[in-house]
Amino acid sequence: MRFIIAAVVVVLAALMVALGFAQRTVFAPPSTVASSVTTSGTPYTIVTADALHGHDGRQTVRVSGDGAAFAAYGTADDVEAFVGDAPHDVVSWDDEAGELTSRAVQGSGQAVDPAGSDLWYREYSGADLTFTVDVPDDVSLLVAADGTAAAPEDVDVTWPLSTSTPAAGPLIVGGLVLLLVGVGLYVWALRHHRRLRGPRRRGDDGGRPPRASRRATRRALAGSGPGAAPGRGPRRGRGGRARVAAVPVLVVGALALTGCTADYWPSSPPAPAGTTGPAATATPEPGSELQPPVLTSNQAGRVVERIAATAAEADAALDPALAATRFTGPALQQREATYSIRAKDAAVAGPPAVPTGRVTLTLPQQTDSWPRTAFVVVQGDDASVAPVALTLVQESARDPYKVRYLTSLEAQATLPTVAPASVGAARLAPDVKLLTLQPDQLAEAYGDVLRNGDESQYASLFQAEGDSLREKIGKPYKDAKRASLPTTATIDYASVPGSDPAVAFATNDAGALVSVSLDEVETVKPAAAGAEVNPAGQVKTLLGIEKSTKGVEATYGVQLLFSVPPVGSDDKIVLLGFSQSLVSAKELP
Repeated sequence: MRFIIAAVVVVLAALMVALGFAQRTVFAPPSTVASSVTTSGTPYTIVTADALHGHDGRQTVRVSGDGAAFAAYGTADDVEAFVGDAPHDVVSWDDEAGELTSRAVQGSGQAVDPAGSDLWYREYSGADLTFTVDVPDDVSLLVAADGTAAAPEDVDVTWPLSTSTPAAGPLIVGGLVLLLVGVGLYVWALRHHRRLRGPRRRGDDGGRPPRASRRATRRALAGSGPGAAPGRGPRRGRGGRARVAAVPVLVVGALALTGCTADYWPSSPPAPAGTTGPAATATPEPGSELQPPVLTSNQAGRVVERIAATAAEADAALDPALAATRFTGPALQQREATYSIRAKDAAVAGPPAVPTGRVTLTLPQQTDSWPRTAFVVVQGDDASVAPVALTLVQESARDPYKVRYLTSLEAQATLPTVAPASVGAARLAPDVKLLTLQPDQLAEAYGDVLRNGDESQYASLFQAEGDSLREKIGKPYKDAKRASLPTTATIDYASVPGSDPAVAFATNDAGALVSVSLDEVETVKPAAAGAEVNPAGQVKTLLGIEKSTKGVEATYGVQLLFSVPPVGSDDKIVLLGFSQSLVSAKELP
């Protein structure tokens, strides 16, 4: 009976181990689940956020069709805004059917090439695209060819499935333990059986020698061999067979346990999103009215790289049309004038370059509409050169970001504390009254300071220390130039606020970073009839004349970056950076 019990236990153990391994082989669950859809061949295909999240986990997307394919992902709002009313297909998820579905949307808008748009977080191109992403719930995918041809028609999305088999580990380990128990039961039954066959009293057994004689004979025979120890023969321990039987069991068990991973065992459910540990960042409270930032730090880095490449190419070719693809407003006006001057005199310095170094500060506007703005600071590879601050604007979803204001930071400039790029900042209205001076009044007030110095009515609002622009074109400079003119000529100065609106971003201290432009107009006239004025330097180069009996007007464009404190603060307005150059020159009528 004991042998039967041991055999049953061993068989049961074998079944458990086999069933455990079957969980990882024959009965193993599939590792992925996929769904595919065929679109109608419009220029664009939008794969919506709910389609990408039809199942949990990372999304492996395959886009294929005739010819080249392009795919990019961005926020759902940005993708829809870029597509606009152009004909397109929308791929979504059918919860009831558990598969992707597609519907065509008719439209009269024109499709354009989406490659290189500043909206995308990342983009892919090739003949047959396969890529893996893990996008948030508010991100959609755009599929296209070149904006003219039909988008690739076949879209497949694959998601990973859990391959864990929590019963496999307990079954294998439990079976091995039960196997050891079965072996133990077998050994116990065998020893019990031997005890039942122990010494017995015997009578005449046909002349067979007594047991004692037989034992003596065996000992004698055993000791008669070569090298045998006198009076001793080989002995086998009673547990020898048990140890021999247990060795393979332990070896198999060790090998089985070595192959077991976490997928073999039951586990606790995953932590909810946003609670991955003490380092998890806080998320906005439900119902928060904060709008999303228009750029991420990575996007800002790519935008700056593209702007820097375009600027370098346009500056080398003196191509204002190329510069206009990435510059606008005062920043473009500065480059156009410099190109005109350099076309006549190559020795003239070029416009301020856009560094190709790292973006040290990204402050995007909080908005989901257009136009959009962002403020970035770029430090070039040469640390001895001052960082450059760029104020960027994007007029529509299909337009690239362009530089409206470009300023070099002052040597001792300390930027105010601003929100991180993941939060962004509100863009303040030009006439906001929450600051010591309205943004749209800054240029006029500072221009008055440049003309009148400490005698200006606005002098007390601005910090003079560290303001190197006052030394360059302020009252002392103007007075010295006026004194150097001959008595046959007069010079007048005027400060005119630029035509582009001020761009103001809220800072953490309730103040603002404000970018504005100012035109410094210098007018030189003959003081008497028959007298002449002689233009010099870049003014002469841009005018193309040696002298004038009418007079000359030169306009210097100045781009300014200020830190403006909140209303009621005792702090002063600080000039953080500037750039200035000749933008126009003409002979008076």
